[in-house]
Amino acid sequence: MKYMFDAHAHIGEHTENAFVCTESTQFLESARTFRHWALGTIPEGCESDIEKLYEAAKAGGHIGEIGLDKRYPDEEKQIRIFKDALSVAKECDRIAVIHAVRCYGTVHQILRDMGIDRFIIHGFTGSGEMAKCFIGLGGIISISPRAERAKSFPSLLSLPFVTETDMKTGDDEMAVLSAWNRKLSMITGRDIEKESERRIRDIL
Repeated sequence: MKYMFDAHAHIGEHTENAFVCTESTQFLESARTFRHWALGTIPEGCESDIEKLYEAAKAGGHIGEIGLDKRYPDEEKQIRIFKDALSVAKECDRIAVIHAVRCYGTVHQILRDMGIDRFIIHGFTGSGEMAKCFIGLGGIISISPRAERAKSFPSLLSLPFVTETDMKTGDDEMAVLSAWNRKLSMITGRDIEKESERRIRDIL
């Protein structure tokens, strides 16, 4: 457990071994009690609160999770709020933690056009080629156990990535992360737990 670090988790028990992200800006006060944290708004709620994002950035937090999701309506509004949040991340030199569902191409184009090069694509399940495109911009791919169901799973393991649970922090989260890292290490023959921890801490 020396190298255990969850690259994407949510508010639960207090820990220094996870990057804790929120799905709404209303969780600012709770999020900022963690050592590694980000404040965001996902497309399900799709609210815009730039002032809270600036407050989070100035308090040492990052921006996320933010992004686009084809399962929810009003793509134009999603894109506008996503771009606004990315602008805060870029201006304040913070990591953007990105939620993307069935819209990797659009997300990639926006990141490229805005010159965003400090970001994590969380819960990635896209193609190996799309992963390379994000990595080529300077970003990081984060994979959870859900990635096993993706056709691209074998190709993703040959690329740089970090591991996550997308769970609330606590004992259950740590058990899932430990099992996930062990499984990936067995498949790849590499120490995934150590690689992931080093990679995520390098950008935090």
